[in-house]
Amino acid sequence: MKMFQSSGGGITPRRITQVERVAPNALRPINVLGATRSTRGSVGFTLVEVLVGAALSAAVMAAVLSSYIYMGRGLGRLANQQILETEGRRTVAFFARDARMTSDLTDTANLSATRLALIVPTAAGTNTITYYYNNTPAAVAVTVNGTSVSMPANSLTRCVYNGSTVSALTLLRLRNVNNTAVATRSDLTFRYYDSPGNEYTSYVNYLPGIKQLGLEFTSTNGNNVDDSASSQTATYQAKSARIILRNRGLLP
Repeated sequence: MKMFQSSGGGITPRRITQVERVAPNALRPINVLGATRSTRGSVGFTLVEVLVGAALSAAVMAAVLSSYIYMGRGLGRLANQQILETEGRRTVAFFARDARMTSDLTDTANLSATRLALIVPTAAGTNTITYYYNNTPAAVAVTVNGTSVSMPANSLTRCVYNGSTVSALTLLRLRNVNNTAVATRSDLTFRYYDSPGNEYTSYVNYLPGIKQLGLEFTSTNGNNVDDSASSQTATYQAKSARIILRNRGLLP
């Protein structure tokens, strides 16, 4: 192979006896950091890389799923708590209004910690309002002012008799709350007091002296099918103030 090289004012031929070689690294691709990279790395992932990636993906998915389940249970419990508070406040409001307006107690033969009947004056006369708490796990038929009324299970029902018909409204649905410290326990109790605030335990015998009423209850929502507590179970406890029967006379 001949080449020509200028020397002074003329061109003189020069023979190249061997081909110049280029370093192998000069033909390899260069990354942005200026380091060389083997072309074998762009073919695929190794088994170790695949296993590590799968493990990381599984960990991330488990964390996301557990967070989703936790948030779902929290929202369910919050919804149950809101239902209980709404029903509880409505129940106390109805009871307080009826007790303040009542003129006397009636149906005294059935007066108890779970049943109470009030005579409430109205513009057209009087209404008989009966509160009945069914603490059994099944609905029962109860006679109120000569009318048979179906009382739902574990619920407080308010019945209004206007002289001709009886209308029933379920105010509160309760569940039995397990309490190992007390052998027998009721989730709802009507309490009776005399004028100074002393509580009566025998209602019928001291009926003329009853001047104040009270209501307390514990309700739950979100239990399992077998009525056992779950992660979404919410509990609400309420106790009304002692309400004075302002329209009822004192002991003669």
